[in-house]
Amino acid sequence: MNHPRKLVRLNLHLRPDHLDRLTTLACALGRKKCRETRLAEAMELALTAGLSWEDDDLLSLTRSDREEPRWLALGPIVRPR
Repeated sequence: MNHPRKLVRLNLHLRPDHLDRLTTLACALGRKKCRETRLAEAMELALTAGLSWEDDDLLSLTRSDREEPRWLALGPIVRPR
């Protein structure tokens, strides 16, 4: 998807341990940049690192729905086209 905007607002569901890790990363990023940083900056950094992997390598990390049923509990997915 190609969006003309530089930033897009998202409503996310995150695991608490992932949120803790992103918060820790945001704090470290803030110390490195000598300014306050948003959680989204840490998320962008993590996504940049993770998405540098090949899709097959990323997909090999996935767990079955039986192992992680929390995603099914969120209900149907509606993506704008």
